[in-house]
Amino acid sequence: MKSAGASSVTVTLVIATTRPGVMGLMVRLAALTATICTTVVASAVVAAAPAMAIGERGTPGDKLSTLTTVALFVGVPVAAAALIAFLVFLPSMVSGPRYRPGRPWSAAASWFGESEGAGEAGMPELTALPDATAQGGGASARW
Repeated sequence: MKSAGASSVTVTLVIATTRPGVMGLMVRLAALTATICTTVVASAVVAAAPAMAIGERGTPGDKLSTLTTVALFVGVPVAAAALIAFLVFLPSMVSGPRYRPGRPWSAAASWFGESEGAGEAGMPELTALPDATAQGGGASARW
């Protein structure tokens, strides 16, 4: 029940959207920089761990010759890239010649999605468009 002196109050939640200021951007930039630096240092430490390994007798292994070093650090990556490129281009090298627009079609006819031997005899003859096609719809977006 309402009393004579009561009034209603409406409370509305107002959310102010503000753009991040310069300080907010600086904090985000500093966090991103710290993350990148930490990742670089951690990956360098992990990558250097095998270099610190000592052989069974407590002495590091022999030094690599210049030829072996070049073969490992240049030859192996180049060979890997050549192998990947070869595997990428292999399907196009194995397949036959491609059809080019304007040239005659030289391949035999192929039917997809029906049993062999049915050919055109098994296809129903369309004398008119179905109702949904005549009225619109489908990819035309007219419903």
